Amino acid sequence: MGFLNIFINDQLAFEYDRSTVFDDKQLAFIEQMDRDMDHGIRMYGELMTGPDSKQKASFVAMNLLKGLQQQDNARIEVSCAYLSSRLPHVVEMHARDLNGRVNIEFIEEH
Repeated sequence: MGFLNIFINDQLAFEYDRSTVFDDKQLAFIEQMDRDMDHGIRMYGELMTGPDSKQKASFVAMNLLKGLQQQDNARIEVSCAYLSSRLPHVVEMHARDLNGRVNIEFIEEH
């Protein structure tokens, strides 16, 4: 299954093994994350009600970046697990600082 590689400003910051198997409790937590985000998420200071799957993935990616910055292994793990389960064909996530705003891009396997 391979890895989900996380790049920050074109530098590899983290590799997540996408073949990681989750127990029922972990899967339930990921499902609950999805349901919680259905109520709305705040990105770039804007409240998005009823976000679509891409907006949710971007929100989780921003939380992943925060986890990497704070070296919060639990946040990193759950964020990567969410992204891997919801975007199974994505092999790279790129976060780039563009004019003071973070741009998130997901790259699918070829």
